[in-house]
Amino acid sequence: MQQFAIERLRRDHAFSMNVNHFHDTYEIYYLLSGKRHYFIQDRSYYIQEGGLVCIDKNVLHKTRNVDEAPHERILLSFDDRFIRSIGEDAAEQLLVLFQQNHHVFSLTGMNRTAIENLLFHILREQQQEQSGWQLNSKALFTQLLIICSRLTDKPNLADEQPQPHNPKMYEIVSYINEQFRNRLTLASISETFYISPSYFCRSFKETTGFSFVEYLNNVRIREAQRLLRETKHKVIHIAEQSGFDSVAHFGRVFKQVTSQTPLECRKLMRHVF
Repeated sequence: MQQFAIERLRRDHAFSMNVNHFHDTYEIYYLLSGKRHYFIQDRSYYIQEGGLVCIDKNVLHKTRNVDEAPHERILLSFDDRFIRSIGEDAAEQLLVLFQQNHHVFSLTGMNRTAIENLLFHILREQQQEQSGWQLNSKALFTQLLIICSRLTDKPNLADEQPQPHNPKMYEIVSYINEQFRNRLTLASISETFYISPSYFCRSFKETTGFSFVEYLNNVRIREAQRLLRETKHKVIHIAEQSGFDSVAHFGRVFKQVTSQTPLECRKLMRHVF
């Protein structure tokens, strides 16, 4: 499994993420050009060029279109093993960045120049693979994290996505995050929040980029992965504790979201961690 990866990608057409909404790696997303909506955990943010997003591991997230215009981004991902290879003390200090409430920044001036130069330099190292490129990549990456961590001292934050009708959708997102272990249906949500099912489905998708069922399943599977990693509970009990009515349904959804069976996931997690 790759411990560190960086990718630069331009899309000349509308695009919204549809897979891998959470994972066991940390991410730094930098928007070189264009505009995006970025949903993170329970809020949507409006990102423009110069926007930097830091995503903690196992945090639900998704990007989607603002308009039909093209966009270009750089995505850097890494796991715990890579950050710890820098040093245990350094890892603890650098990972604080991903545990802050402020994880979306609008960069300008010297900060933007410094971040872009480091990202481009890391990309060149990865592409050219000259002598010592891995060591230099790690050094550049460490500099990048240090600069990013300093942004939290005087943050230039991106704005939460302005949509007047969205506060209720954010209430519903928080409600799902708290109540996912219980039976939740389109009808029960609509009744609890006094809205029509059709309005709920449309507004929830517009706000988060997820359908209701898609979001609920991702929250439940994320909890199931945690239980598979941290407990020795049987799969049938994990299914129940994650909010699934049956182990068969749990298995189907788990495979759909993660491309693995629960037992395959548990075996891999124990090998990695």
